[in-house]
Amino acid sequence: MDNTRKNVLVIGGGLAGITAALAAAKNGAQVTLVTSGPGTFALGGGTVSIQGMSSEQPYLEEAIDFFSAMTAAAGCEYKGAFNERTLIPNIMGGFQEVLLAPSSIWAGRPVNGSKVIVAGIHGLSGFSAQLTAELLSASVKRRGLQVKYSAANIEIPGLQGHSFTSLDLANYLEGKQNQKQLAELVQPLVGDNDLLLLPAIFGSKMKEKEFAEFIKQVGCSVGELVTVPPSMVGLRVFQCLQRYLTQAGVDSNPGYPVQALRLEDGLCTAVIIDTPGRKRVIKAQSIIVATGRINKNSIAITIAGKDNETFLQEDARVNEQMQLVNKNNFPVATNVYGAGNILETYECKSGNAMAIVTGYRAGMLAAGVTR
Repeated sequence: MDNTRKNVLVIGGGLAGITAALAAAKNGAQVTLVTSGPGTFALGGGTVSIQGMSSEQPYLEEAIDFFSAMTAAAGCEYKGAFNERTLIPNIMGGFQEVLLAPSSIWAGRPVNGSKVIVAGIHGLSGFSAQLTAELLSASVKRRGLQVKYSAANIEIPGLQGHSFTSLDLANYLEGKQNQKQLAELVQPLVGDNDLLLLPAIFGSKMKEKEFAEFIKQVGCSVGELVTVPPSMVGLRVFQCLQRYLTQAGVDSNPGYPVQALRLEDGLCTAVIIDTPGRKRVIKAQSIIVATGRINKNSIAITIAGKDNETFLQEDARVNEQMQLVNKNNFPVATNVYGAGNILETYECKSGNAMAIVTGYRAGMLAAGVTR
Protein backbone atom coordinates (compact mmCIF):
# COMPACT_ATOMS: atom_id res chain seq x y z
CA MET A 1 0.00 0.00 0.00
CA ASP A 2 1.21 3.52 -0.84
CA ASN A 3 1.71 5.06 2.61
CA THR A 4 1.50 8.61 1.20
CA ARG A 5 -2.18 8.06 0.36
CA LYS A 6 -5.02 7.94 2.86
CA ASN A 7 -6.71 4.53 2.90
CA VAL A 8 -10.51 4.93 3.04
CA LEU A 9 -13.18 2.24 3.36
CA VAL A 10 -16.76 3.16 2.38
CA ILE A 11 -19.61 0.94 3.62
CA GLY A 12 -22.66 1.30 1.36
CA GLY A 13 -23.14 1.49 -2.40
CA GLY A 14 -26.06 3.91 -2.66
CA LEU A 15 -25.81 7.55 -3.67
CA ALA A 16 -24.16 8.66 -0.39
CA GLY A 17 -21.61 5.86 -0.56
CA ILE A 18 -20.79 6.44 -4.22
CA THR A 19 -20.43 10.20 -3.65
CA ALA A 20 -18.24 9.62 -0.59
CA ALA A 21 -16.04 7.13 -2.45
CA LEU A 22 -15.54 9.46 -5.42
CA ALA A 23 -14.96 12.54 -3.23
CA ALA A 24 -12.27 10.65 -1.30
CA ALA A 25 -10.70 9.23 -4.47
CA LYS A 26 -10.66 12.63 -6.19
CA ASN A 27 -8.75 13.97 -3.17
CA GLY A 28 -6.00 11.40 -3.41
CA ALA A 29 -7.30 8.60 -1.19
CA GLN A 30 -7.03 4.91 -1.91
CA VAL A 31 -10.67 3.82 -1.66
CA THR A 32 -12.40 0.49 -1.10
CA LEU A 33 -16.21 0.29 -1.27
CA VAL A 34 -18.19 -2.61 0.19
CA THR A 35 -21.94 -2.98 -0.22
CA SER A 36 -24.71 -5.54 0.10
CA GLY A 37 -26.99 -3.81 -2.44
CA PRO A 38 -27.60 -0.69 -4.54
CA GLY A 39 -29.89 1.26 -2.18
CA THR A 40 -32.91 3.46 -2.92
CA PHE A 41 -31.26 5.73 -5.49
CA ALA A 42 -31.22 2.99 -8.12
CA LEU A 43 -34.97 2.46 -7.68
CA GLY A 44 -36.10 6.06 -8.16
CA GLY A 45 -36.13 8.63 -10.94
CA GLY A 46 -32.66 9.89 -10.12
CA THR A 47 -33.78 13.47 -9.55
CA VAL A 48 -32.25 15.80 -6.95
CA SER A 49 -34.40 18.09 -4.82
CA ILE A 50 -33.58 20.27 -1.82
CA GLN A 51 -37.12 20.59 -0.50
CA GLY A 52 -36.98 20.89 3.28
CA MET A 53 -33.36 22.02 3.19
CA SER A 54 -31.88 25.49 3.45
CA SER A 55 -30.04 26.49 0.29
CA GLU A 56 -27.47 28.06 2.62
CA GLN A 57 -26.59 24.74 4.27
CA PRO A 58 -22.79 24.51 4.45
CA TYR A 59 -21.13 22.72 1.51
CA LEU A 60 -24.48 22.11 -0.25
CA GLU A 61 -23.73 24.11 -3.41
CA GLU A 62 -20.17 22.76 -3.52
CA ALA A 63 -21.48 19.20 -3.18
CA ILE A 64 -24.13 19.71 -5.88
CA ASP A 65 -21.46 21.07 -8.25
CA PHE A 66 -19.32 18.01 -7.49
CA PHE A 67 -22.26 15.71 -8.24
CA SER A 68 -22.96 17.48 -11.55
CA ALA A 69 -19.31 17.13 -12.59
CA MET A 70 -19.28 13.50 -11.43
CA THR A 71 -22.33 12.48 -13.47
CA ALA A 72 -21.16 14.38 -16.55
CA ALA A 73 -17.81 12.57 -16.41
CA ALA A 74 -19.64 9.26 -15.93
CA GLY A 75 -21.70 9.79 -19.09
CA CYS A 76 -25.08 10.39 -17.39
CA GLU A 77 -25.37 14.16 -17.67
CA TYR A 78 -27.74 16.09 -15.40
CA LYS A 79 -29.49 19.35 -16.23
CA GLY A 80 -30.29 22.17 -13.85
CA ALA A 81 -28.54 24.72 -11.67
CA PHE A 82 -28.19 25.31 -7.95
CA ASN A 83 -30.08 28.61 -7.96
CA GLU A 84 -33.03 27.31 -10.03
CA ARG A 85 -36.04 25.10 -9.30
CA THR A 86 -37.80 23.26 -12.13
CA LEU A 87 -41.06 21.31 -12.37
CA ILE A 88 -40.92 17.92 -14.05
CA PRO A 89 -43.92 15.66 -14.79
CA ASN A 90 -44.54 12.10 -13.64
CA ILE A 91 -46.80 9.30 -14.91
CA MET A 92 -49.36 10.13 -12.21
CA GLY A 93 -50.07 13.40 -14.02
CA GLY A 94 -48.46 15.59 -11.39
CA PHE A 95 -45.32 17.70 -11.18
CA GLN A 96 -42.44 17.61 -8.75
CA GLU A 97 -39.98 20.37 -8.03
CA VAL A 98 -36.35 19.46 -8.65
CA LEU A 99 -32.95 21.09 -8.60
CA LEU A 100 -31.30 18.63 -11.00
CA ALA A 101 -32.58 15.80 -13.18
CA PRO A 102 -31.15 13.40 -15.76
CA SER A 103 -31.33 15.04 -19.17
CA SER A 104 -34.12 12.73 -20.44
CA ILE A 105 -36.29 13.58 -17.42
CA TRP A 106 -35.39 17.29 -17.60
CA ALA A 107 -36.63 17.40 -21.22
CA GLY A 108 -40.19 16.85 -19.98
CA ARG A 109 -40.44 20.13 -18.04
CA PRO A 110 -43.44 22.30 -19.05
CA VAL A 111 -42.54 25.11 -21.45
CA ASN A 112 -45.14 27.85 -21.84
CA GLY A 113 -46.84 27.79 -25.24
CA SER A 114 -45.66 24.28 -26.14
CA LYS A 115 -47.62 21.28 -27.42
CA VAL A 116 -46.86 17.86 -25.95
CA ILE A 117 -47.92 14.38 -27.04
CA VAL A 118 -47.93 11.68 -24.36
CA ALA A 119 -47.37 8.26 -25.94
CA GLY A 120 -48.82 5.12 -24.43
CA ILE A 121 -47.94 1.54 -25.32
CA HIS A 122 -50.58 -1.18 -25.54
CA GLY A 123 -49.88 -3.88 -22.98
CA LEU A 124 -47.74 -1.71 -20.65
CA SER A 125 -49.15 -2.15 -17.16
CA GLY A 126 -49.68 0.77 -14.79
CA PHE A 127 -49.70 3.54 -17.38
CA SER A 128 -52.53 5.35 -19.17
CA ALA A 129 -51.35 8.00 -21.60
CA GLN A 130 -54.84 9.51 -21.82
CA LEU A 131 -55.22 9.86 -18.05
CA THR A 132 -51.68 11.26 -17.66
CA ALA A 133 -52.30 13.86 -20.40
CA GLU A 134 -55.61 14.93 -18.82
CA LEU A 135 -54.09 15.28 -15.35
CA LEU A 136 -51.06 17.19 -16.65
CA SER A 137 -53.37 19.56 -18.54
CA ALA A 138 -55.31 20.28 -15.34
CA SER A 139 -52.10 20.70 -13.38
CA VAL A 140 -50.51 23.27 -15.73
CA LYS A 141 -53.80 25.16 -15.89
CA ARG A 142 -53.76 25.57 -12.10
CA ARG A 143 -50.23 26.95 -12.40
CA GLY A 144 -51.22 29.46 -15.10
CA LEU A 145 -49.13 27.79 -17.81
CA GLN A 146 -50.23 27.43 -21.43
CA VAL A 147 -49.15 23.90 -22.32
CA LYS A 148 -51.34 21.61 -24.42
CA TYR A 149 -51.12 17.87 -23.61
CA SER A 150 -52.69 15.21 -25.81
CA ALA A 151 -52.35 11.42 -25.89
CA ALA A 152 -51.93 8.63 -28.40
CA ASN A 153 -51.12 4.92 -28.20
CA ILE A 154 -48.91 2.61 -30.20
CA GLU A 155 -48.56 -1.14 -30.37
CA ILE A 156 -45.17 -2.83 -30.60
CA PRO A 157 -45.45 -5.84 -32.94
CA GLY A 158 -42.87 -7.90 -31.06
CA LEU A 159 -44.87 -7.52 -27.83
CA GLN A 160 -48.34 -7.74 -29.34
CA GLY A 161 -50.91 -9.55 -27.21
CA HIS A 162 -48.79 -9.54 -24.07
CA SER A 163 -49.02 -7.69 -20.77
CA PHE A 164 -45.63 -6.40 -19.65
CA THR A 165 -43.94 -4.06 -17.18
CA SER A 166 -41.63 -1.11 -17.80
CA LEU A 167 -38.72 -3.40 -16.87
CA ASP A 168 -39.80 -5.94 -19.50
CA LEU A 169 -40.01 -3.19 -22.10
CA ALA A 170 -36.66 -1.75 -21.02
CA ASN A 171 -35.01 -5.14 -21.54
CA TYR A 172 -36.63 -5.34 -24.99
CA LEU A 173 -35.33 -1.87 -25.85
CA GLU A 174 -31.71 -2.72 -24.99
CA GLY A 175 -31.44 -3.82 -28.62
CA LYS A 176 -30.62 -1.01 -31.06
CA GLN A 177 -32.92 -2.47 -33.70
CA ASN A 178 -35.82 -2.37 -31.23
CA GLN A 179 -34.99 1.24 -30.35
CA LYS A 180 -35.15 2.07 -34.06
CA GLN A 181 -38.47 0.26 -34.34
CA LEU A 182 -39.91 2.31 -31.45
CA ALA A 183 -38.73 5.54 -33.10
CA GLU A 184 -40.49 4.55 -36.32
CA LEU A 185 -43.71 3.76 -34.42
CA VAL A 186 -43.86 7.06 -32.50
CA GLN A 187 -42.64 9.32 -35.31
CA PRO A 188 -46.09 9.59 -36.94
CA LEU A 189 -47.48 10.87 -33.62
CA VAL A 190 -45.22 13.92 -33.59
CA GLY A 191 -47.09 16.16 -36.05
CA ASP A 192 -46.76 19.76 -34.89
CA ASN A 193 -45.97 18.83 -31.28
CA ASP A 194 -42.85 20.23 -29.66
CA LEU A 195 -42.25 17.30 -27.30
CA LEU A 196 -42.93 13.57 -27.14
CA LEU A 197 -43.29 12.17 -23.63
CA LEU A 198 -42.78 8.46 -22.94
CA PRO A 199 -42.76 6.60 -19.64
CA ALA A 200 -39.22 5.70 -18.49
CA ILE A 201 -38.85 2.54 -20.58
CA PHE A 202 -35.37 2.79 -22.05
CA GLY A 203 -32.88 0.19 -20.85
CA SER A 204 -30.31 0.69 -18.13
CA LYS A 205 -27.48 0.40 -20.68
CA MET A 206 -28.72 3.18 -22.97
CA LYS A 207 -26.10 5.90 -23.33
CA GLU A 208 -26.52 9.63 -24.02
CA LYS A 209 -25.35 9.15 -27.61
CA GLU A 210 -27.97 6.46 -28.24
CA PHE A 211 -30.74 8.59 -26.74
CA ALA A 212 -29.65 11.51 -28.95
CA GLU A 213 -29.88 9.21 -32.00
CA PHE A 214 -33.40 8.16 -30.95
CA ILE A 215 -34.44 11.84 -30.71
CA LYS A 216 -33.01 12.48 -34.17
CA GLN A 217 -35.00 9.56 -35.59
CA VAL A 218 -38.24 10.76 -33.96
CA GLY A 219 -37.84 14.31 -35.22
CA CYS A 220 -38.68 16.28 -32.07
CA SER A 221 -37.62 16.56 -28.45
CA VAL A 222 -38.21 13.43 -26.36
CA GLY A 223 -38.60 13.24 -22.60
CA GLU A 224 -39.13 10.46 -20.08
CA LEU A 225 -41.76 10.55 -17.36
CA VAL A 226 -40.74 9.73 -13.81
CA THR A 227 -42.31 6.38 -12.96
CA VAL A 228 -43.03 4.65 -9.68
CA PRO A 229 -40.11 2.54 -8.37
CA PRO A 230 -38.31 0.71 -9.74
CA SER A 231 -37.50 3.39 -12.31
CA MET A 232 -35.22 2.62 -15.24
CA VAL A 233 -33.74 6.13 -15.09
CA GLY A 234 -32.34 5.65 -11.58
CA LEU A 235 -30.95 2.26 -12.54
CA ARG A 236 -29.37 3.74 -15.67
CA VAL A 237 -27.61 6.48 -13.69
CA PHE A 238 -26.59 4.02 -11.00
CA GLN A 239 -24.91 1.71 -13.51
CA CYS A 240 -23.09 4.65 -15.11
CA LEU A 241 -21.74 5.66 -11.70
CA GLN A 242 -20.73 2.07 -10.95
CA ARG A 243 -18.58 2.04 -14.09
CA TYR A 244 -17.14 5.44 -13.19
CA LEU A 245 -16.09 4.18 -9.75
CA THR A 246 -13.81 1.69 -11.49
CA GLN A 247 -12.41 4.41 -13.76
CA ALA A 248 -11.68 6.53 -10.68
CA GLY A 249 -9.68 3.67 -9.13
CA VAL A 250 -12.20 2.67 -6.45
CA ASP A 251 -12.03 -1.01 -5.49
CA SER A 252 -15.68 -2.17 -5.29
CA ASN A 253 -16.71 -5.26 -3.31
CA PRO A 254 -20.46 -5.90 -3.80
CA GLY A 255 -22.68 -8.60 -2.37
CA TYR A 256 -21.68 -8.98 1.26
CA PRO A 257 -22.74 -6.95 4.32
CA VAL A 258 -20.47 -5.56 7.00
CA GLN A 259 -20.84 -7.51 10.23
CA ALA A 260 -18.79 -5.47 12.70
CA LEU A 261 -16.52 -2.51 13.34
CA ARG A 262 -13.57 -3.41 15.58
CA LEU A 263 -12.47 -0.56 17.87
CA GLU A 264 -9.25 -0.11 19.82
CA ASP A 265 -7.98 2.99 21.66
CA GLY A 266 -10.68 5.20 20.12
CA LEU A 267 -9.99 4.11 16.54
CA CYS A 268 -11.68 1.64 14.23
CA THR A 269 -8.84 -0.74 13.44
CA ALA A 270 -10.73 -3.22 11.25
CA VAL A 271 -14.04 -3.92 9.52
CA ILE A 272 -15.41 -7.45 9.43
CA ILE A 273 -17.20 -8.49 6.22
CA ASP A 274 -19.77 -11.30 6.43
CA THR A 275 -18.40 -13.45 3.61
CA PRO A 276 -19.18 -17.19 3.41
CA GLY A 277 -16.93 -19.41 5.48
CA ARG A 278 -14.12 -17.30 6.85
CA LYS A 279 -15.01 -13.68 7.64
CA ARG A 280 -13.02 -11.11 5.68
CA VAL A 281 -11.13 -8.45 7.62
CA ILE A 282 -10.39 -5.10 5.97
CA LYS A 283 -8.22 -2.45 7.58
CA ALA A 284 -8.36 1.24 6.70
CA GLN A 285 -7.29 4.58 8.14
CA SER A 286 -10.80 6.05 7.72
CA ILE A 287 -14.23 4.40 7.53
CA ILE A 288 -17.43 5.94 6.14
CA VAL A 289 -20.73 4.29 7.09
CA ALA A 290 -23.37 4.99 4.41
CA THR A 291 -25.46 1.82 4.57
CA GLY A 292 -28.85 3.45 4.01
CA ARG A 293 -32.08 2.02 5.39
CA ILE A 294 -33.32 -0.47 2.82
CA ASN A 295 -30.08 -2.46 3.00
CA LYS A 296 -29.38 -1.67 6.63
CA ASN A 297 -28.30 -4.43 8.89
CA SER A 298 -27.18 -4.33 12.49
CA ILE A 299 -23.47 -3.55 12.46
CA ALA A 300 -21.85 -4.63 15.70
CA ILE A 301 -19.32 -2.39 17.41
CA THR A 302 -16.74 -4.44 19.28
CA ILE A 303 -14.09 -2.93 21.56
CA ALA A 304 -10.77 -4.64 22.19
CA GLY A 305 -10.60 -6.13 25.69
CA LYS A 306 -14.37 -6.08 26.23
CA ASP A 307 -16.80 -8.95 25.77
CA ASN A 308 -19.96 -6.90 25.24
CA GLU A 309 -20.91 -5.29 21.95
CA THR A 310 -23.25 -2.54 20.85
CA PHE A 311 -24.93 -2.07 17.50
CA LEU A 312 -25.02 0.77 15.01
CA GLN A 313 -28.66 1.48 14.14
CA GLU A 314 -30.51 3.82 11.82
CA ASP A 315 -31.14 7.43 12.89
CA ALA A 316 -27.46 7.74 13.69
CA ARG A 317 -25.98 11.13 14.53
CA VAL A 318 -22.79 12.88 13.49
CA ASN A 319 -20.89 15.90 14.78
CA GLU A 320 -19.66 18.84 12.70
CA GLN A 321 -16.75 16.73 11.50
CA MET A 322 -19.18 14.06 10.22
CA GLN A 323 -17.90 11.60 12.84
CA LEU A 324 -20.53 9.14 14.06
CA VAL A 325 -21.35 9.84 17.69
CA ASN A 326 -22.91 7.76 20.46
CA LYS A 327 -25.85 8.72 22.70
CA ASN A 328 -23.49 10.85 24.80
CA ASN A 329 -22.37 12.78 21.69
CA PHE A 330 -18.86 11.34 21.81
CA PRO A 331 -17.38 9.95 18.57
CA VAL A 332 -17.84 6.21 18.17
CA ALA A 333 -14.28 6.35 16.86
CA THR A 334 -12.36 9.36 15.60
CA ASN A 335 -11.90 7.78 12.17
CA VAL A 336 -15.50 6.63 11.60
CA TYR A 337 -17.75 8.96 9.61
CA GLY A 338 -21.46 8.79 8.69
CA ALA A 339 -23.37 9.78 5.55
CA GLY A 340 -26.71 9.34 3.82
CA ASN A 341 -30.10 8.35 5.10
CA ILE A 342 -28.91 6.42 8.13
CA LEU A 343 -28.56 9.86 9.71
CA GLU A 344 -31.36 11.30 11.82
CA THR A 345 -31.16 14.53 9.77
CA TYR A 346 -32.39 12.64 6.69
CA GLU A 347 -35.50 14.15 5.07
CA CYS A 348 -37.27 12.02 2.46
CA LYS A 349 -38.19 14.98 0.22
CA SER A 350 -34.53 15.94 -0.12
CA GLY A 351 -33.05 12.49 0.34
CA ASN A 352 -30.84 12.61 -2.74
CA ALA A 353 -29.51 16.07 -1.93
CA MET A 354 -28.88 15.01 1.67
CA ALA A 355 -27.08 11.89 0.45
CA ILE A 356 -24.93 14.01 -1.87
CA VAL A 357 -23.90 16.65 0.65
CA THR A 358 -23.23 14.25 3.53
CA GLY A 359 -21.43 11.79 1.26
CA TYR A 360 -19.32 14.55 -0.24
CA ARG A 361 -18.41 16.03 3.12
CA ALA A 362 -17.62 12.65 4.70
CA GLY A 363 -15.48 11.66 1.71
CA MET A 364 -13.49 14.87 1.87
CA LEU A 365 -12.87 14.59 5.61
CA ALA A 366 -12.01 10.89 5.43
CA ALA A 367 -9.44 11.73 2.74
CA GLY A 368 -7.85 14.27 5.07
CA VAL A 369 -9.26 17.48 3.56
CA THR A 370 -10.05 19.69 6.56
CA ARG A 371 -11.23 22.94 4.98
